[in-house]
Amino acid sequence: MAKVVTAMIIDDDEDIGILMTSLLKIRKIYCLTVQTLSEAREYLQKLKPTVIFLDNSFPEGLGINFIQVIKSADKDIKIIMLTGDNSPWIEQKASDEGVDYFLRKPVNAQIINEVLDEMNFIRQ
Repeated sequence: MAKVVTAMIIDDDEDIGILMTSLLKIRKIYCLTVQTLSEAREYLQKLKPTVIFLDNSFPEGLGINFIQVIKSADKDIKIIMLTGDNSPWIEQKASDEGVDYFLRKPVNAQIINEVLDEMNFIRQ
């Protein structure tokens, strides 16, 4: 029996959540979409997703500063940062914080699928 892969999408852009959910559903990856860091923190107390797609810009703060919250919930959660932030420092800080993949928006289905394939989240 194949391992169940679960994902949490943390992005305040509802459209990104909808697009990512449909893309992940095709791969049989169960998905939860949250739009705030506080909501994500709440769910992380109960759920341990296999992978988290994390945006950087939220009205309540930066996703980059939330990485350690994720790591303290479960160090094995894979993190893919998806951001439209073009600041040069952000990719290095994400790497230093332990992000597995760093992608700049806009992204497309092909890029997401390539990253998931590299992470061995095989299509069912």
